[in-house]
Amino acid sequence: MTPGDVGAILDQASPPLLGVIATLRADGSPHAVPVWYGWDGHSVSIWTGHDRAWVRNLRQDPRVAFTAQQTQPPYGAVVMRGHADISLPGADVNGDIRRITRRYLPERECDAYIAAWPKLRTIVRVHPATIRAWDRGY
Repeated sequence: MTPGDVGAILDQASPPLLGVIATLRADGSPHAVPVWYGWDGHSVSIWTGHDRAWVRNLRQDPRVAFTAQQTQPPYGAVVMRGHADISLPGADVNGDIRRITRRYLPERECDAYIAAWPKLRTIVRVHPATIRAWDRGY
């Protein structure tokens, strides 16, 4: 698939897809979590809290896998592996938070939703080293 085809899956708006991020626990076992995300054509951004288990995992080992898959035919999917970085405390993440939230909620609901999560001010960026994608499930 072309980068545009990958973007078409990751940017799907109706309905927006959930992603799944997988990190490695200290014992080497996988930890996978469904997440809201944004895609900019190069990396995946995820709005979260700095104290979540999967974010703590990344502090120990930045290797990550991420996937998003359509739930309706033709069941296209994107799977990537790479590394992630975590926004620094105090970083201006408000623009990223708003972009991610707008993918999943109507504009009129975004401010109230964001305000309800004042402690979630961390953005994790997934930088893929490899991307595999298909436009039909198999």
